[in-house]
Amino acid sequence: MIFGNNYLRIRHLASDTLLELNALDALRMVDTSQDSAKSVQVSIAQGWTESSKRNRGDITDVIKPFDWTLSTKYRGTTKNLEFVPSEQGIDYSKLMIREEIHFYDENILYEDDLGDNGTSQLSYKVRVMPSGFFVLQRFFLRVDGVLFRIYDTRVYHEFGSTCILREFSTREAPFEDVRRQVPKKKHDDEDLSLLNNIPFVDGVMKGSQVESEVANL
Repeated sequence: MIFGNNYLRIRHLASDTLLELNALDALRMVDTSQDSAKSVQVSIAQGWTESSKRNRGDITDVIKPFDWTLSTKYRGTTKNLEFVPSEQGIDYSKLMIREEIHFYDENILYEDDLGDNGTSQLSYKVRVMPSGFFVLQRFFLRVDGVLFRIYDTRVYHEFGSTCILREFSTREAPFEDVRRQVPKKKHDDEDLSLLNNIPFVDGVMKGSQVESEVANL
């Protein structure tokens, strides 16, 4: 489901710069190459493919293939704002300082249950403090029995400075690796509902690759 009316738009009036997060631009970055539909396959896919070939051998190509997991490395839509690679990352110690929250919002941009095979979701959170603002956009993917994937985009601006910092990180783990992190309950049962809990999965997935960028206002 696409929540087309949900978006985040941050504008710097003095320089007419713009940073926006929206569903349609994010979906435009979903892979549509010839083999994109095969990038991730559920356990029943091979059997379905073989059955289809037997029953409809005349069909050999997929019309308009796309990555059915809707994975996107979208980092935002910009105007008059150019991000370049930088060794300067976000100083998270500043975000740990207790401050009054002037504004907070969170929304889902799009979400899909992948034909009952998992979850694909793009969402964002934003908070504005006296010292600056911080944005987290997260793409979360769970394909049952196959994998978990998280793409995070973090944006930070300290009021009074002339730059905006952005970090993009990627993580991926086999489904069973994350499942093994689920705590055991009584009678050795697993609370598999935790696999639907994005903060839990985020906490057990390690080893992210991070790209840092900076843009001047």
